[in-house]
Amino acid sequence: MSLNNDSVRKKLIEITNQGLMLKAIAVNVGVDVNDLSRFKGGMECLKQSDVEILSEYLNEVVIPQWKMVTKQSSKKKSNRDLLFL
Repeated sequence: MSLNNDSVRKKLIEITNQGLMLKAIAVNVGVDVNDLSRFKGGMECLKQSDVEILSEYLNEVVIPQWKMVTKQSSKKKSNRDLLFL
């Protein structure tokens, strides 16, 4: 099955933009980080078998996203007054 390199490249860029380091991906997939970097930059330097493994990995990896914390409207009572007793 031949994968579209552009779609795998887009997914790679998306995952790295979310914070996963390119070196970590290279180690987990088993490809050279320099080749992976060149692939990310638009060069066709990965074997089709490596692209397939990369695609499988990128489809399985989950990047946790932090939830935005909103300020609570009720203020916490200060203990500052107790310092001057």
